[in-house]
Amino acid sequence: RSIAEGQIDGFPPATELRTVFVEADILGELSHLTCTDYVLADERIQADGITREMVRDALQTNHFNTKMLDDGVSTLSGGWRMKLALSRAMLLKADILLMDEPTNHLDVMNVAWVKDYVKGLDHVTGIMVSHDAGFLDEVCTHIIQIDSLKLKMFPGNLTNFVNKVPEARSYFEISASKQ
Repeated sequence: RSIAEGQIDGFPPATELRTVFVEADILGELSHLTCTDYVLADERIQADGITREMVRDALQTNHFNTKMLDDGVSTLSGGWRMKLALSRAMLLKADILLMDEPTNHLDVMNVAWVKDYVKGLDHVTGIMVSHDAGFLDEVCTHIIQIDSLKLKMFPGNLTNFVNKVPEARSYFEISASKQ
């Protein structure tokens, strides 16, 4: 078959990859919604037929109490907003999670929760930006470096990367913050 028909000889037909961007910043026009309604407002959640009960169950699994489910998103701290965004991503069953500073605003217990969640992702690729070197060291299996406008991939965690590219240590030092 032709590429236009979605299949190349010897390869299975292309399938849609589900990509979800996870960030703690909640869209201003939706911040007045309850946590439950915020998740339900996502068109992808609606298209998947995810019910109010399913959303509430997912949020409660991620430690949202009954009161929080009905409180406005604007009442949440940054850490709880990140948990809300991650809960929505879980419901969407992403193939690729794009995570922007997933541990920002989280206390130690919730950082551990996010680490466990990311490490438990068997069939999901997580692409993340983080200043939390300990988090990256524990969850990453590959590091991608942008160098001279080119991507370079290194297998292993952050420690392996720094061992292979010692100058990268400066990325994480306070004295290098102007770079």
